[in-house]
Amino acid sequence: MSLRFSSSRIHRGHSLRARAGYSLLELAVVMMIGGIITTMSIGKVHALLSQQRVVHAATALQNDLEAAFQIAGRNRKPVQIRWNGSTQRFTIEDRTGSMYYRRTNLSSQAFGSMTVTCSRNPVEVYPNGLAQDEMLITLSSNGVTKKLHMSRTGLVQIQ
Repeated sequence: MSLRFSSSRIHRGHSLRARAGYSLLELAVVMMIGGIITTMSIGKVHALLSQQRVVHAATALQNDLEAAFQIAGRNRKPVQIRWNGSTQRFTIEDRTGSMYYRRTNLSSQAFGSMTVTCSRNPVEVYPNGLAQDEMLITLSSNGVTKKLHMSRTGLVQIQ
């Protein structure tokens, strides 16, 4: 009797054993669902990456503009903040243009295709902590726009 119970138990366990793999139909359904989800999320990821590029560029420029006031005060010499549209580069340099303190490259290699406009170019920053004039910089890429406003006293805000 004990043998019979044991053999029926083995037989029953054998019939309930899990399959060894997946069928081709199951694999195709999973791949199709994954493809649909990926297709739906690619547009959102692209928009998010564009936004992050603009935010990163705006933050880098904010740091450079604030540094221009510190450099002018530390060196006790005026510095210029200059935008060069052909090289897509912001520079902080002395009045003669012979000494560069900072260079920020906004080219397509670093930040993708970006449009940059400046309200005034160049702007001098004096050692007493005042700038020649206010400056408004607009950065835009793929519908995302950030504006940097630099006051004459060195306050730089990202809007």
